[in-house]
Amino acid sequence: MASSLGIYGYTNYRQYLNDFYQQKKSGKRGYSFRQFSQSAGFRSPNILKLVIEGQRNLTPQSIEKFLEALQLGGNQAMYFKALVMMNQAATDEERAHYYGELQRLMPHAKRHELDADAVEYLSHWIYPVLRELVQHPDFRDDPYWIQRRLTGRIELKDITRALNFLKKHHLISKDEKGHYQVKDDMVISSDEVKSLAVRSYHRCALEQSLAALADLPLEQREFGALIFQLPETALLELKQKLKSFRQELHEWALAQQKQAPENTVIQLNLQMFPQTKKALT
Repeated sequence: MASSLGIYGYTNYRQYLNDFYQQKKSGKRGYSFRQFSQSAGFRSPNILKLVIEGQRNLTPQSIEKFLEALQLGGNQAMYFKALVMMNQAATDEERAHYYGELQRLMPHAKRHELDADAVEYLSHWIYPVLRELVQHPDFRDDPYWIQRRLTGRIELKDITRALNFLKKHHLISKDEKGHYQVKDDMVISSDEVKSLAVRSYHRCALEQSLAALADLPLEQREFGALIFQLPETALLELKQKLKSFRQELHEWALAQQKQAPENTVIQLNLQMFPQTKKALT
């Protein structure tokens, strides 16, 4: 039992269901939401439409009925179940767990379709930090040297893994003089996976900032907070101001980097969120 539409590579089960329906409708004259409901054993004639549009979630019982109508079995059925659980998960920890299940169930040849490499790059602060550090003129391809240059707590095995990852995926490579050059950034094509990966990265950065607060002397760090009132209608403008400020800082840092032979890799976190909300009426 297998569907004509492959499930592998999908990161949103509602998108898969929509594609399944459109394929059926174009290939079989008269195929309708009602037909799907009948083949799945639902009384509601538009259950598929409601799920596709996000008005209804799937339960463990309804998943089994959907699998029957989708004609998914074996490994593909397990992939669909994990996909539903990931999309409907309440926490990032749950999403990460089920994303791992998708990776495990995904045929190796199609692994790139899940953006798994990009997710790993954002899974630990060492990856982007090391990618910057390799541009240092005195950089040594030696985990012991790297560990001594880092302020964050990290084991040698994690440094070695990160270095090998950056090489394998061509995010860094040596030029004719034996110096490392940085290649293009990782690209994450799936919104669902990108959201999970970016949130995981920011959580990791926040955890590292807590360690820096305890480990680094005052002159090497800057922690501050600004609390003020602002109309909710101005939040988007504030976000844009922060993005512009980040871009300005980045351009300034690139100019500074070219002027000095000795550079330090900096982690800069900008945080902003409303502390109040509209009063209930």
